[in-house]
Amino acid sequence: MKNYKDYDLEDFLLDDSFRLWVNREDSSAADVWEGLVREYPEKKIIMQQARDLILTWTAHSEGVSDSDLEEQVARILDNTVSKKSRTIISSIPLKWFSVAAAILVAVGLGWYGLTEQSLPEPASSYEKYVSETSLPMKEVVNSGPKVMLLTLPEGSKVTLHPQGRISYSENFVHGKKREVYLSGEAFFDVVRDAQNPFFVYANGLATRVLGTSFLVKTTKSNVEVLVRSGRVSVLPIKDIEHPGDHNAELLLTPNQQAIFSIKDNQISKSITNMPLELIKPDPEDGFVFENQPVSKIFTALEKVYGIPIIYDAAVMEACSLRVELSHEPFFVKLDVITQTIGASYRVSDGQVIVTSEGCRF
Repeated sequence: MKNYKDYDLEDFLLDDSFRLWVNREDSSAADVWEGLVREYPEKKIIMQQARDLILTWTAHSEGVSDSDLEEQVARILDNTVSKKSRTIISSIPLKWFSVAAAILVAVGLGWYGLTEQSLPEPASSYEKYVSETSLPMKEVVNSGPKVMLLTLPEGSKVTLHPQGRISYSENFVHGKKREVYLSGEAFFDVVRDAQNPFFVYANGLATRVLGTSFLVKTTKSNVEVLVRSGRVSVLPIKDIEHPGDHNAELLLTPNQQAIFSIKDNQISKSITNMPLELIKPDPEDGFVFENQPVSKIFTALEKVYGIPIIYDAAVMEACSLRVELSHEPFFVKLDVITQTIGASYRVSDGQVIVTSEGCRF
């Protein structure tokens, strides 16, 4: 049974039953979702936002003009951005909405927020890893059209996407390691075991964890690792085999991702397209700030999303604003804040770097 109590924006957007209900394609689900609001009234706002995003994207896919779409997006944000800030909404790039739209497009493929179609790497790479191990292996192949849910021998959960293949030793915990070989795409929810680290080997990249949840996706040219909870380290397999040629092992924290270039044997770190709230904001204040210094607002964002925000505190000392934000995605909040104070930002190495010439109000 689904744990709706823990549902966030992403979960509602990815839930087939919820989307069908929103689009009036499954009236039988009404009791479930209307009952959910009664049982968890705190979910009402986030459900409404997910509903509006789904309906907006559905309308856009049917030929709505960009100007009409922008009006609809502004309407979605109307109740969550202060009056002082609303004049900025029309000029905010629709980058965040493109991400939301990508979610709904990618749902049919089984995951969100990534631009390259998920294709398994050449079989020879996966088969090479599996053939070189001396242990008896068990393979699971998802040849169907839907995701497949697996439970590994020590209790870890795997969501294997269509066309995905996964192999692991029948004696799963071996030599102080839990090792999995992957072709395609899979989401892992790993049981914590500090004595026996969990390894995923996929198309030239090794991902190491103790206990966490993360996505590994292989394509013909890249391997992508997205962290949802806990900590994950990634390292090219070649560097494990040849320690003298070592690249720095990258550590990823929630809402960060690594992209490994198979051709260049290089890893870059960034932020996921749709960062999730790691902790809930203060239930009384949330993201409502009344003429507060921008430093306080950035601190609140860092705390909730776990994403470092780098800025020159001295230059921005005089920057303050009044803003009301709620369940908008992370980059929407960042767009509203930075454009209100005339600043800009870029994402680099898994953190946000804000640039400003200061404020003179």
